[in-house]
Amino acid sequence: MHTFSNHPIGLLPVEQNYDPSKPSIPEFFANRDIFITGGTGFMGKVLIEKLLRSCPRVNNIFILIREKKQKTITERIHEIQKLPLFDTLRSEQKELFAKMVPVQGDVSMVGLGLSVDDIERMRNVSVIFHVAASVRFDDPLKAAILLNTRGTRELIRFAEQLPSLRVVMHVSSTYSNPDRYVIEEEIYPAYANWRDTIRIAETFDEQTLDVLANKYMGFLPNTYVFTKSLAEQIVNEHKNRLPLILFRPSIVISSMKDPIPGWMDNFNGPVGLLVGCGIGICRTMYCDPNNIADFTPVDVCIKAMIVAAWKRGTEPVQR
Repeated sequence: MHTFSNHPIGLLPVEQNYDPSKPSIPEFFANRDIFITGGTGFMGKVLIEKLLRSCPRVNNIFILIREKKQKTITERIHEIQKLPLFDTLRSEQKELFAKMVPVQGDVSMVGLGLSVDDIERMRNVSVIFHVAASVRFDDPLKAAILLNTRGTRELIRFAEQLPSLRVVMHVSSTYSNPDRYVIEEEIYPAYANWRDTIRIAETFDEQTLDVLANKYMGFLPNTYVFTKSLAEQIVNEHKNRLPLILFRPSIVISSMKDPIPGWMDNFNGPVGLLVGCGIGICRTMYCDPNNIADFTPVDVCIKAMIVAAWKRGTEPVQR
């Protein structure tokens, strides 16, 4: 398993001598079926746009989506395609939108909520980007476990069924190990047993878990980092059976330039503060001036993810 950490491109190891026998990135992704969870989220949208625009010969991009606010999965895909993020693609290669294939499902459900028919039509998937996660810090512990931790287990189980699999990327976070000032490219000791944690979440109700949350999580500050750290343990346990990548971006913010500068579709993390400062509403802030604001532009992050997947996918398969 490869682990890429920190900012701005995950400390991606670069080979000194490029191997001309390896396919280029567009050549590697050509004719491949790709499966993406979290494709309706901020990073997922940028990932899809970049894959279509820069690797136009990709076959299908299957996007796991659940119905939401009385909108079908097809309607949600069409809404995404109308975003300014897709303006360049829409004006230059609109026909590529047909490669965005919505798949009904939910990461928080057992089996990802996939139907037998959808599992069969995704049988040729060879690249997986597991981006889906709840990034809220105040989610109830039960909900965070089922989505961030058990969802990763279910994704791994799906990946194990794919005969043509070349790479599975699990998107984690630099902050999954908040007790360490420096994050190396390694897996750190678990804060809890992930199997026991999933079993507890499946057994007890939300109110009971909320009462036990602070005690169970120990010093970890919120349910997000706790459940994402457990997901890393799941990935680590399967590293010898699947072609895995553990990717740890830092705080992902708006795009730097690709395909448009400054694109963002939410006010998560520091963006709300940055907007407030930019328009003059927020003029002062109480903080430690020695703290480092470790931000990564989303387009830089997505490029690193694609390069990392290419690097792992062009290495010999050992399964």
